[in-house]
Amino acid sequence: MKSRGRFSTTTGIIIRKVLHLATAVVPIYYIYGDKSTLLRVLFPLTGLFLLAEAVRLYIKPAGRIFLMVFGPLLWKEEEREFLGATRWLISASIVCGYFPKDIAILVLLFVSISDTLAYIIGQFWWKKEIVKGKTIGGGVTFFVTAVIIACLLPLPRIISIPGALIATLVEHIPKYDDNWTIPIITGGALWIMTVFLS
Repeated sequence: MKSRGRFSTTTGIIIRKVLHLATAVVPIYYIYGDKSTLLRVLFPLTGLFLLAEAVRLYIKPAGRIFLMVFGPLLWKEEEREFLGATRWLISASIVCGYFPKDIAILVLLFVSISDTLAYIIGQFWWKKEIVKGKTIGGGVTFFVTAVIIACLLPLPRIISIPGALIATLVEHIPKYDDNWTIPIITGGALWIMTVFLS
């Protein structure tokens, strides 16, 4: 991975991916914990991030200080858009708050584990791009790890395995952040499948 100046330095990307992988703590907690306790943390945290976004995006001195401190961890487009962390928090709040529990756990693990490993392995193996920023190696890694996750969770495999494929396809939608698309689109598709199959 090459350094990219003020934004997305090699060290910054490593820290970012470690933090992204660490978000697995939310769906893992949800497997054993209760929904109300989880939402009492997720909802206020999401609100705080949204408030911080408003401050950094609309108050220029605050934005400059934020970039001085956190710039190396950011993609260039996040200078003027929501952070990936904020998008993830919004999506996690929606799927944990309103989607069936098993589906919420599945799609959040896809984001934290499959998406992170897809990025890392896609940097070194089968690097031919499918769409901008998405490689064949990353796509294969995403699908394989998503299938493994699907097989380990209690959601019926007639739903969870197609869910791994749907998430892989959604992850390759260009221009849209997969922190939004994987949880919301994949989770919505699986919810519809669950209703029809039940």
